Amino acid sequence: MQRVSFNMCVKEGQQEEYIRRHQEVWPEVQRDLQRAGIHKMSIFMQDRQLFLYMEVDDYAQAIRILDESPDSVRWEEYMAPIMEGDSGENYDPADAYPPGIPEVYYWESEA
Repeated sequence: MQRVSFNMCVKEGQQEEYIRRHQEVWPEVQRDLQRAGIHKMSIFMQDRQLFLYMEVDDYAQAIRILDESPDSVRWEEYMAPIMEGDSGENYDPADAYPPGIPEVYYWESEA
């Protein structure tokens, strides 16, 4: 199991729209996430900054599966107008899953 995280950013004034869209994630996209071997995903938001965390069987394989899924591609295109890159650059829906932030510490209770 791999733990992957990365940062994203919502365009100024689009925070509520981002939240609204994620309260209504398409069932087809959720099925794609499961089919891609993603077991858990969380997105945290502070102002415009987003932090995504997921637990996935094989991240590279998951990206390939999602990139080949018409529904997931359509979702990323749907999100593109309200998103921007972490450093303010244009959001590329064809590159929605970056390499990720290196993990330096992990702890899990044995209980």
